[in-house]
Amino acid sequence: MTTPLLPSMPSARTIEYAGRPGSVRSAPADKTSRARAQRRRLDSVHLSTPCADGALTLMAATPSGSPELWSRYVAGAWESYSRHGVTAALDIDEVASGATTALFYAVLDAAGEMLGGVRAQGPYALMEQSHVLTEWKDSPGLDVVSDLLQSRLSRGIVEMKSAWVEAGAAGRTVSAVLARTALPTIELTGSRYLFASAADHVLRLWETSGGRIDHDIPAAAYPSDQYRTVMMWWDRDTLAQTAKPEVWQSMVDETRSLFGDDRHVLFAA
Repeated sequence: MTTPLLPSMPSARTIEYAGRPGSVRSAPADKTSRARAQRRRLDSVHLSTPCADGALTLMAATPSGSPELWSRYVAGAWESYSRHGVTAALDIDEVASGATTALFYAVLDAAGEMLGGVRAQGPYALMEQSHVLTEWKDSPGLDVVSDLLQSRLSRGIVEMKSAWVEAGAAGRTVSAVLARTALPTIELTGSRYLFASAADHVLRLWETSGGRIDHDIPAAAYPSDQYRTVMMWWDRDTLAQTAKPEVWQSMVDETRSLFGDDRHVLFAA
C-alpha cells in the first residue's frame, strides 16, 4: 500500500512551460528561453547516491532520460492515489506524459524496489503555471497565494508535486529522504524558491529540511472538503539555517554524492 504525500496535481499541458491551455498570457521571451535552456540542461540528469538513512538509494532523473524509472514512479503514484480514493486530484495522462516534469526523484531499497518518489515542475515563467491557483480558487487566500508567486517569480520558483511513499515501517524514513531533495532541486534548477502544497500534517514532517508552512495563507479545501491543504516554501538563502543541523548535513552529503563535486555554493553555508 502506498501513501500519497502531496494531493495537488498539474493540469497544464505544455513542455515549454508557456502557460496553461486557454491562457491569453505568454511568457516574456527571455524567461521562456531560460526555461527551454534549463529543460535541455536537465535532460541529461541521471544520478544516484546512497541515502544517509542506510540501505536506501536516492535517484534523480528526468522522464525522457530514464523512461523505465519514470514509468515505475508513475505506477507507484497511481496506486497510491487509487488506494486513498483521491485519483480525481491526479491527471494521470498529464503526469505520465512527463511534459510538465522537469526532474523527479525515486527512493529504492536494497532489492531495487521503489518505495517512494516526488517530481519537480519549473522553474516557472508564469505564475499561472502553478496548480495552487486552482487549489485556492474557491477558498480564502487566493490573492495572497497569487501575490507570493508573482513576487518571487523572477528569482526562480519550482514546485514539488505528486509525492508518494509506500506504506510500511520505512514510510517516515522515505518521507524524510524526499524532503531532503529540496537542496539538490534548488541546485539543479538554479532557483531560489521551492514550494509545495499538501495537508498540514504532511508538510510538518518536511519542515526538518528547512521548509516553512505559510500560516498567513488560509488552508484550502482541496481536493475536497475533507482536506485542508496548506503551502510550504523553501528559500535558498536561508535553507542552511532553517533546516535542522543534522538534516542539513544529510542534505549536503547526499547532494555532494549525487553531483560528485564541491562546486555548489550552498555547501559553504
